Amino acid sequence: MLIYLIIIIIAYLLGNISTSYIVAKKLAGVDIRTQGSGNAGSTNVLRTLGKKAGALTFIGDVLKGLIAVLIARLIAYGVHMDQSICAYFAVVAVVLGHNYPAFLGFKGGKGVATSLGSMLGMNPLVALMCLGFFIIIVAITKYVSLGSILGIGLSPIIMLINHNTKGVLVALFLTISVAITHKENIKRLLNGTERKIGEKKN
Repeated sequence: MLIYLIIIIIAYLLGNISTSYIVAKKLAGVDIRTQGSGNAGSTNVLRTLGKKAGALTFIGDVLKGLIAVLIARLIAYGVHMDQSICAYFAVVAVVLGHNYPAFLGFKGGKGVATSLGSMLGMNPLVALMCLGFFIIIVAITKYVSLGSILGIGLSPIIMLINHNTKGVLVALFLTISVAITHKENIKRLLNGTERKIGEKKN
């Protein structure tokens, strides 16, 4: 239990590293939470500060998810514990740390890039399939939010097909987490007011 607790704490603290906040402060001298939608995520950074800042934020968020899982696997290997179970704990903790960072008043991002990064560490093939589905949905609809929700939503289906029971539970957590953080986007999608890529805010 102590090892699980250590993994959870490390992963949660990694999740607290807000790439969007750091990038916005360094490149533009602003608090990203006061810009655009107010969300500390890569999409808001992209829309308010441009492609370079958006790309840096996305990469940083993916990396912290990946690193959290790799650290968990390394710890598990060192103490001869189940690497998959330790990785799953890290996935949940790093995403919660990103979405609800204690160091930023529990006001974080929406967890899509961090979920992708943690999934890369958990199951690279599933992560790449979800990313590919995300790209297809966004290319067709121009809605990043819809691509994010459906992309992550594909993960538990793939896990279920592969009979990965524990993986299904973690993938369901990621899906529900993304749905919760995108609840306002879902409302706008349903009433037709969600902004598309490149669309200016009225």
